[in-house]
Amino acid sequence: MRYKSVTEAAGGEMEESVIDDLEEIDTIIAELEISKGKGNLILCVVNSPAYRDRIILTLSGRFSSKVILAEKGEQIIHNLKEPDFDGAEILIWVMPEEPTEDLLNTLNNFRELFYEVKLPNLMFYNRAFSESVIRKAPDFWRYRGNYYELEEAERGMAFEAIETLATPFSYQDKGDLLRRKRINEYLLEKVRDKQEKANILTELGRIFYHLGEINKALKYFEKALKLNEDLGIKEGMAIGLGNIGTVYRIRGELDNALEYYGKALKLNEDLGNKEGIAANLGNIGTVYRIRGELDNALEYYGKALKLNEDLGIKEGMAIGLGNIGNVYQIKGELDNALEYYGKALKLNEDLGNKEGIAANLGNIGTVYRIRGELDNALEYFRKALKLNEELGNKEGIAANLGNVGIVYQIKGELDKALEYFRKALKLNEELGRKEGMAIGLGNMGNVYRIKGELDNALEYYEKALKKFKDIGNRIETARTLMNLGNVFTQKGDKEQALDYYQKAERLAAGSSIFEDVRKRLNKQENKLLTQINAD
Repeated sequence: MRYKSVTEAAGGEMEESVIDDLEEIDTIIAELEISKGKGNLILCVVNSPAYRDRIILTLSGRFSSKVILAEKGEQIIHNLKEPDFDGAEILIWVMPEEPTEDLLNTLNNFRELFYEVKLPNLMFYNRAFSESVIRKAPDFWRYRGNYYELEEAERGMAFEAIETLATPFSYQDKGDLLRRKRINEYLLEKVRDKQEKANILTELGRIFYHLGEINKALKYFEKALKLNEDLGIKEGMAIGLGNIGTVYRIRGELDNALEYYGKALKLNEDLGNKEGIAANLGNIGTVYRIRGELDNALEYYGKALKLNEDLGIKEGMAIGLGNIGNVYQIKGELDNALEYYGKALKLNEDLGNKEGIAANLGNIGTVYRIRGELDNALEYFRKALKLNEELGNKEGIAANLGNVGIVYQIKGELDKALEYFRKALKLNEELGRKEGMAIGLGNMGNVYRIKGELDNALEYYEKALKKFKDIGNRIETARTLMNLGNVFTQKGDKEQALDYYQKAERLAAGSSIFEDVRKRLNKQENKLLTQINAD
């Protein structure tokens, strides 16, 4: 089981009895882990049915479990003598509020059966039932393994923390992430089970990733990976490798990203984990897309989408459709791009996935911007920006600030455009996101070129070019070379312009800018030819 989410904690002091409960639940998890494949009988007294059910949900998230609601003695005997546990690793028995003589006699007389099934048994009942067992089923009581009394928790961080052990990771806004961060940090101090610790470290990494604190995310992902390696938990190792790969991708270290994604893919293939295979195929596709290797990107995205469709994983399908849309957008096939973005948006809306919705809205806005439908583009970008601000998603905020800036640039509102580009660049610098920084620098270069401030334009384009080369982004490198050629054209330096256009043409093949580069190159060549003939 992976730690996937945490819930909001109430304020105020933490109750000591509840902290003890959290530690005891952790001990129960450890005891059940050790007892797998063996007979064991653990008794657990919980007075509150709601609290008991939360604990059972936690344990069922960690172990393959069969929960049996015991009402009659013969039901217990039947289950233990003719076991049909559907691959369960543990048996969880829930006793009724009030004990009957029939149940007490069965427990006392057939106590050995709990050990003969070769599975750990965890039995829940209330304090009144416990007192009856001690008095009326003494042999069963003496035959037990460990015994725990857990107090009902009505408030406090620990009670909320218990709920986090089984619920999936999701968040609605930045406040959710900050609350989950606080609770996971609390859990990290309290939990003793190493596997659970690795899961908490992973979730903290994801929280910091979504908060835009990439270096902190990497630190937690690396700690989680080390712990999973020490424990020999391959599924956790695969998740960790993939997460670290994503941090390297965001930082523009694409060779490192590809190495980690490749290792994660191999482990998932060894495990037969199709969901993990699909995720890492998609991740590898994204590295190829950033590098401008669009056919490779499409191949990997297509494989990932097919796997997610076979598995019926809608979130993975939405990601895959959006990724394929991105490739078509770069290729200039805007109708195809819009079709894929629309399908992805519909799936994310069905899922209530705000982060996915924001990404799709921004991408659709980009298609409208390329088509020249600027009011539509601005509407989509603003919707995407608002959602990302609600989520506290710095990467998404930066992308859409840049998108809004481009619309203002096209409209000729250059000072407004510069304002948005500066905000986007600052956020990407905080994130350490090289690709975003390079795009921002290039956008600012565009504005200065349009303003006629050609030396400023050159400075920003050259900074952008260096970053695009560093991350190996072929197509954006070509675009920036073309922009540098445009500056030298404006300066009247035809030979320098021609040199940059020729370099851009070699890199632009297969992208939407190829024809634009070729036209500029041909125009510059004709000018030079005319000049030579005149001379």
